Amino acid sequence: MLDVKTAFDELETRCPQLGGPVPFDYCRKVAEGLPCSRALICWELHFPVGQYLRRILTEEEWKKAFETPSLSRLERILSAADRFRDQGGG
Repeated sequence: MLDVKTAFDELETRCPQLGGPVPFDYCRKVAEGLPCSRALICWELHFPVGQYLRRILTEEEWKKAFETPSLSRLERILSAADRFRDQGGG
């Protein structure tokens, strides 16, 4: 993904997962450098986010970000616990 700071980066919206305001800069690279899977929904009223992300993401990055089924909350918690255990944390 092209990582260039844009005028959109400082816009804020409420994140339904975190429960508070977040800047677009956070949403466009939160998933290991890729956008949050909800970015299209959360930002569609603020600016043409789909068009913008289509321009900066490769086809593979787009598919990984938006067309790969996302994990449920429980699956994310279990995945984080596995990573923590694998790193010798417990």
